[in-house]
Amino acid sequence: MLLIACANVANLLLARATARQKEIGVRIALGATRRRLVRQLLTESCVLAGIGGGAGVLFACWAARFLVQLASPASNPIPLEVAPDGRVLAFTATVSVLTGVLFGLVPALRATRIDVNSTLKENARSVAGGSTRLNTGKLLVIGQVAISLLLLLGAGLFVRTLRNLHLAELGYSRESLLLVRVDAISGGYDSSARAGFYQRVLENLKSIPGVRGVTLSENGLFSGTEGGDQITVEGFHSDKEGDNAARFDEIGPNYFSAIGIPILLGREIGAQDTISSSQVCVVNEAFAKFYFGQSNPIGKHVTDEFPDTRATFEIVGVTRDARDHQLREDVPRRFYVPFFHPLGEIPPSAYYEIRAFADPQNLLPVVRRRIQEVDSAVPILSARSLTELLDRSLVRERMIAQVSSFFGLLALLLASIGLYGVLAYAIERRSHEIGIRMALGAPQGRILGSVLRETMLLVALGIIIGTPVAFACGRFVQNSLYGLAVLDPVTLSVSVIVIAVVAMLAAYVPARRASRVDPVIALRCE
Repeated sequence: MLLIACANVANLLLARATARQKEIGVRIALGATRRRLVRQLLTESCVLAGIGGGAGVLFACWAARFLVQLASPASNPIPLEVAPDGRVLAFTATVSVLTGVLFGLVPALRATRIDVNSTLKENARSVAGGSTRLNTGKLLVIGQVAISLLLLLGAGLFVRTLRNLHLAELGYSRESLLLVRVDAISGGYDSSARAGFYQRVLENLKSIPGVRGVTLSENGLFSGTEGGDQITVEGFHSDKEGDNAARFDEIGPNYFSAIGIPILLGREIGAQDTISSSQVCVVNEAFAKFYFGQSNPIGKHVTDEFPDTRATFEIVGVTRDARDHQLREDVPRRFYVPFFHPLGEIPPSAYYEIRAFADPQNLLPVVRRRIQEVDSAVPILSARSLTELLDRSLVRERMIAQVSSFFGLLALLLASIGLYGVLAYAIERRSHEIGIRMALGAPQGRILGSVLRETMLLVALGIIIGTPVAFACGRFVQNSLYGLAVLDPVTLSVSVIVIAVVAMLAAYVPARRASRVDPVIALRCE
């Protein structure tokens, strides 16, 4: 963004220096040294940069807070302090001064490198170096287009990544699902009494009108921690690190039916799986395929090797793969054990997953009341819908998409302004040539077309340069993308089309002005 803005300023300074060449020529003729003139022009550019830096700090104080609010979920603002401090102000001041010096130096040197005799000729149509300045302006525009393509392509990739994550397949419906966490240990329940408390709450929630299904789990969906242990699987042997590890969760009766995860083989964990029954578990597809291949895993055994809770479970079912904590990574190998016959003691807290027929938020007051009816001393730690939890898990991706879109569009606006300025300046210098062509019979459409062709040539060169640069820079953000390649053809095509359309619109006004030049006025001085 800074490079694009500086290219615009450099173009404006080049044009301004050209307009002041007669003044500079007179001053040189009267004895002014080149060093003095360069110092004056650099001072002017540094003043401009300083004013811009000060205005930028004021704008940033508002814009930074706005961007944080924009990316924050409505119910959970991001606690990010964005007020500028001394280091930020010092950095801004340094950048402003360096910008003024670096991007004001070349125009200043060019402005003072002139032929005094030709500059002071009364009827001079152009001066030495004019075409070079114009070519420099075109090179700056090409660079602006290339950088704009880079930013616009990045914004498109991040926006599509966010969309892909929103549309990621979970393995169950994300709608109408409410998660409520209760903490039995804070209510004074020891390990032996928790099972009864959780069971009473479960029965109480099932009787709420509008509830389709209720279950519970230790880890919850996209909310709690995630368990994982070393295991031994019957009939499987491997010395490779990580092969003998899997994730696990402790789940309540009819968990998969309530959530909406299909059972592919066998049965799910039911009300009969309690402390008095045998140890059983359900595994997901990833687990079954990795450890058993094409053979049937039902009846095979899995041993959890955690020293304090070592236990062996019989596999009674295989469930479809489902995402419950991460959207980006592949579904991990997982086995599920009964909540009421767990690894060790009954968990101190639990997540109740409540599947509703309609908006689950409407059930929240009733859910809270039913839990308090069982024991008002037990705190409800959280109560959120699954869609809200998913939104919270995508805060980083949303912020990146919104910030990159903001800067991509701003870059496009600045590049179009720079293109407009260069073309307007070029047409002003070519008014004599255009007047001659029109006096000789050139139609307006040909003049308009020639300017637009020149515009598209600059844009095409910028795109040709920007595409490999975007590919090279894309390696640094590849891990932040989801379901996309760095040079995604759809995103690249849309970015190129947007840049081309905006460039044509920016060029249309100066092109139309060129086609309406009055030959009499353009040639009057002849």
